Parts: sequence; structure tokens; C-alpha cells
Amino acid sequence: MTRESVLDALKKRHVYASTDDILADVECGEHMMGDEFTTSAPPALKIKLRGTSKFAKVTIIRDGKFVYTASPNTQEVDFSWRDNQPATGKTSYYYVRGEQENGELVWVSPMWIKYNP
Repeated sequence: MTRESVLDALKKRHVYASTDDILADVECGEHMMGDEFTTSAPPALKIKLRGTSKFAKVTIIRDGKFVYTASPNTQEVDFSWRDNQPATGKTSYYYVRGEQENGELVWVSPMWIKYNP
């Protein structure tokens, strides 16, 4: 990893933050966290988290509202979620927040997705 690659990732918002040594990856098709794009299919997120403790809660937030919450009770999380009620023609932001049972947190950079069927 180079200084230039780190700065490039920051500029593209391909980042996440955590209070512990937690790994996170969120994608929507060929797009990754931080991307802004338009899609003709309802947004489907692929969420992968690996923590240092079990995840008590994983939440997907769209436009500031909780749209999905799971209590996986596992140290590794790997699931897909599709928005069955996306707003047509509007750019919505989606992000994922994970909370471990020990209180440590992870937040993933949002994706800005415009749904145009």
C-alpha cells in the first residue's frame, strides 16, 4: 500500500471507521462503499463484517432511517439485503453500522444510489 493509494481511497470515499480491529466490506453489484451511481434494479447490498467479538446488531440505514436490523450473534457476518421499496428517481444514501457485543462499533462509508427502473 502506498501513500498515493491511501489518498485515492479517501478521495473516493472507499473507507470505513471502527473503534476496534474490525474489517468491513459493503458492495452493490460492481460498486463499493463510497460510490455514487445509478441502477435500474432495486439496490442489493452485500455486507461482510469480521470482528473481534460477536456482532450483537447490524443495521442498514437509508436516508437516515433504519431499514433493516439483524442480530447475528456471530463474529463474522456475510449476507445480502435488497431494498424492496427504493424511491424512484431519487438519490438515496445507504450505509451499514455494526455493533459488537462488547460495544465496539464499525460504520461503513455510504453509497449514494439513484434508482431509475
